[in-house]
Amino acid sequence: MAPHVTNGSTARLGSVVGFIYGERVDVTAVGLSAAVGHRWGRLAVESEYTYLGFQARGPSALPLGQGHRLAVLGRFDVIRVGPRIVGGNSLLSVYVEGGAGVAWNRWYRPSYDEATRVVPDDSKRPEGLIGFGIEIDHRLQEPIGFPHRIGWFLGWRMSMAPHETEAASICRGGTSCRPAPMMPEASYTDRSMLFQSSLAVTW
Repeated sequence: MAPHVTNGSTARLGSVVGFIYGERVDVTAVGLSAAVGHRWGRLAVESEYTYLGFQARGPSALPLGQGHRLAVLGRFDVIRVGPRIVGGNSLLSVYVEGGAGVAWNRWYRPSYDEATRVVPDDSKRPEGLIGFGIEIDHRLQEPIGFPHRIGWFLGWRMSMAPHETEAASICRGGTSCRPAPMMPEASYTDRSMLFQSSLAVTW
């Protein structure tokens, strides 16, 4: 079998689920991510956008807000398992990644029929990202030019942002709000842990 050539432009689309910590309200985050970039053998560099919907922890799916993330990421295949084990046209990789980006969080006020709750102020902050995962990458036997490889990513990522003593309000009925007491700083960083699954193509 000819060696796997993993060079070319890439695009990736997938789902994201996880947790956001350090805000005035700990939430479950569910959303989508999309990325474009380029691969040079084991190394890939991508620009990524992620949309997150924030909802209450536990059995409730009450929407609390939304988040937007823009990041630049570098990913490197540390281990590669080739044709002898996973098949002639397939490649299994264990990768690590890191990068930096900007995170925006926007929070909803409760509707008239919802319980009183804390609503953090909207925020924007830089964040650093680290992660790892596996990729199953398949090359087409009869390349048609676009794409010549199709891959599936399954990974875990942690994001860290400088902690800020954020202002918040206690709101009820959508319009009635009063300032919430300031909370002591319990840590120097806020973090999120997200589990990602995505489909990628290389051409």
